[in-house]
Amino acid sequence: IFKLFFINKKIEEFSIDSKKLNEIFVHFGTNKGSHFFFNNVKHMGHGYDIYYEKYFKENRNKILNILEFGIHNGDSLAALSSYFPYANVVGVDRNPFSTNYKSKKIRLLHCDVSSEKNLENLSNYLNKDYDYIIDDASHNPIHQKITFFSMFKNLKSGGFFIIEEFNFFHAENDKENTKKNFLRNLLIDFSKNSEKIYKEKYDEKIMSFLKDIKSVEIYKGDLLHQGVNISEIAFIEKK
Repeated sequence: IFKLFFINKKIEEFSIDSKKLNEIFVHFGTNKGSHFFFNNVKHMGHGYDIYYEKYFKENRNKILNILEFGIHNGDSLAALSSYFPYANVVGVDRNPFSTNYKSKKIRLLHCDVSSEKNLENLSNYLNKDYDYIIDDASHNPIHQKITFFSMFKNLKSGGFFIIEEFNFFHAENDKENTKKNFLRNLLIDFSKNSEKIYKEKYDEKIMSFLKDIKSVEIYKGDLLHQGVNISEIAFIEKK
């Protein structure tokens, strides 16, 4: 609590003005952009800025509700709050007090994304009118799956659910694990409009869930882990 009130930097103190999204990502040190600095050393970022800009730019000056899973040092929350001057931002993490920033526009909540019960409780607690929900938490595909199925209902119509490092597990030894591949394969099937294929592969509960999805776009960023590109990012639009 002492850190939150007396040490953390107020986001409003940073002059952002009309800077582009990548400049803001770099400014706050998140790895979502083209690069970031750690201990004054430049590192390659995911390069997500070009994809986020595509979905963000038209809404920049609107009143929005944004929810992001995975706070870390709060760099991404600070960037989102700065890019969207009229947005209310909610950050969710197992340790929501690790952030280095503070703002009246940012709310911090605790949730363990490995627990389906925790996520369902969070979903019931929060409003169901989010414009963007971003999963940048554990990157465990099992956690991504339960977070997606638990929280998608909290999006408003036309909102986007965004999953970062969608294929992080491809750098692991059990990358062919059926359970780990489930959500990725499902959304790839949907993105290819393979209705005939996924009707044969998925049960009625999944088919019913898919009726609320308008579109799925999956892009590949630039960051490597153990020699493997783990920077896929998925944008799922709600009908």
